[in-house]
Amino acid sequence: MKNTGKREVWPRKGRDSYKRLSGVCLLLLLPFVLFWQVWWPNPAQRLAFADGDFTQQHYPMRTFVAREYRQGCLPLWSPYTFSGTAVAAESTYATFYPLGLWEVVFRQLPLWSLEIEALIELGLAAVFTCLLVQRLTGRLEAGILAGLTFGLGGFLTSYPVLQLVILQAALWLPAGLWLLEGGLQHHALSEVSLAGVALGLGLLGAHFQTFLYIVYVTAAYFLFRTLTLRLPWRFAVTAAAVLGLVVLGVGAPQVLPSLEIMGFSPRANLSYAEVAHGFRPAELLGLFRPNLGEWSPLYVGLIPLGLALLALAAYRKAETWFWGGVALVSLLLSLGGNGFLYPVFHAVAPGFALFRGQERAAFLVSFALAVLAGYGLAWVLERRWWRRGIFPLLLLLTFLDLYRANNGVVLQPLPEGGYAAPTAALTYLQSLDEPLARISSEARLPTGGNEGLIFGLRDVTGNGPLYQAKYDLFLNIVPEVRWWQLLNVRYVVTQRHIDYPGITLVLDDPVRDERVYRLDLGGQPLWITHEAEIMPDQEAAIWYTSDMGLVEPLQTAVLEQAPVPAPQPATGPETARITRFEPQRVVGQVTLSAPAVVVFSEIAYPGWVARVNGKRVPALRAFGMLRAVALPAGEWEIEWRFRPLTVYGGLALNGITLLSVVSLLLRRRRRDVEVV
Repeated sequence: MKNTGKREVWPRKGRDSYKRLSGVCLLLLLPFVLFWQVWWPNPAQRLAFADGDFTQQHYPMRTFVAREYRQGCLPLWSPYTFSGTAVAAESTYATFYPLGLWEVVFRQLPLWSLEIEALIELGLAAVFTCLLVQRLTGRLEAGILAGLTFGLGGFLTSYPVLQLVILQAALWLPAGLWLLEGGLQHHALSEVSLAGVALGLGLLGAHFQTFLYIVYVTAAYFLFRTLTLRLPWRFAVTAAAVLGLVVLGVGAPQVLPSLEIMGFSPRANLSYAEVAHGFRPAELLGLFRPNLGEWSPLYVGLIPLGLALLALAAYRKAETWFWGGVALVSLLLSLGGNGFLYPVFHAVAPGFALFRGQERAAFLVSFALAVLAGYGLAWVLERRWWRRGIFPLLLLLTFLDLYRANNGVVLQPLPEGGYAAPTAALTYLQSLDEPLARISSEARLPTGGNEGLIFGLRDVTGNGPLYQAKYDLFLNIVPEVRWWQLLNVRYVVTQRHIDYPGITLVLDDPVRDERVYRLDLGGQPLWITHEAEIMPDQEAAIWYTSDMGLVEPLQTAVLEQAPVPAPQPATGPETARITRFEPQRVVGQVTLSAPAVVVFSEIAYPGWVARVNGKRVPALRAFGMLRAVALPAGEWEIEWRFRPLTVYGGLALNGITLLSVVSLLLRRRRRDVEVV
């Protein structure tokens, strides 16, 4: 019987699909093998991610975000750190990152959930790299090796798994390039828009330095492929516009509020010396050998490195030279001020003067070498002397090399009771029923300055990269007893011995050499002032407040604009109290005998809107930091609500963008159906 060949098509496609699925499953599984101590059932052998940013920033912040979502609230404002924080603006919260939303299932977020998420994201980085390199080389084996090299290489398995936002952003570069390559090859704007969605998810991952690298590499790759594919200029321009608009639209909920806070954060005006730190030239040896017992961000394994060099030497195509150029430029940039290239980029390339830690360019070194390793393996697979059984051995040796290099570096035994094990001071503070009072923990409580996010304590301390620089100024130059009073601090956790009127020792823990003091300094959650001093700006107001001889803050408000109506002396009894307190809503009731300025011991920030008896009124800033309103005599209900236009505008842009992408996909599907 004559064989037409038609019966072989589907079995072959089925085998190819099975191989690809097997490769994907393998790459998703390998991070769990590399970090097996994280999930191992035997507690005696179990380890946890090391104490640091992972436990002191990401875990508390993600705990708060998950709790707010679980309660049906959009996480926008936290009253628990820095006396009040714009959550969506502080990128470390990654408020809108979709891969973190699953954590709402936990009533109390366990630490291991973030560890498992990190391992899944390592696997996704490997899978996306595999898909990209398979598309570029036509060989699944090349994709699997490249995915293993990037996903389990020295960069992603070092500090990015502990500084989770780096991993969250980095994993979307290969996904975006994979989809972009398909869109450019097929001249399909719908696929280009999907690439924009993938890269936009990287923007929601909320590490802007990593995303800066992604932007430059994607732009260079787009231009490179436009030239090598000889794309029509109209399509190229349209595709570039679609890609850029979709990326910005998807990432808008994170970008807009973060841009707002960056303008007045401590990182707004970093000097060259502060940002120029990078690898020392001697540390480039990390390309050829791991730093045993330490992070090895440049190490991708000896076999992948050899294949990458082989690709450059033997493949000799524009594609390999492009990725070789990416690796070389990134390696030079990772030297920071120790090399010649970063000073040039700092001066002329937008964005490179904004971020510290230039060694993070190792991200692109690792990724480019992984892609080149795929090209190198693809070249080897075409040789007659290649034997099929060698590939599994090559893969195994690469994994063992990376396992030897990275195993245990980011892990440590979990302390008894966990990183958030209660201390005597924490137990005492949790026993109190004073929801409006603040504490000054001096970062002495479990998980450091962000413990309030876990335990619901309103702390003046915090730990994160983006907050108001003027808040630092306020705490640094205003005498401590005064800002304790203004911020309504009722308890201090400290190793100091404090002797001051109105301050009482209530707990002494000799085991940790720390004490808890109760403060009775007259601080209130809101108060009435019948005098005002007007300063020209915020900094002047803070400096004026710092002078203990010039102003009594419970009687005189220090403002930056004249209040209307102007305050007048009281003529009778007055009252002021908080009637409702929520993270994004504060309600107070006051009775005034004469016009006054009512001050709330709450941090002022763009987006806080004041309404009095339901009518919106101008918001004032008192003492350079606090919210206030000017009111005439009478009985008033004052309501503050947090309504950040940057967040709501970003969410609107995100929704419009995603609807537009869906529309493009549906149009293409209808067109394909019509062709069939």
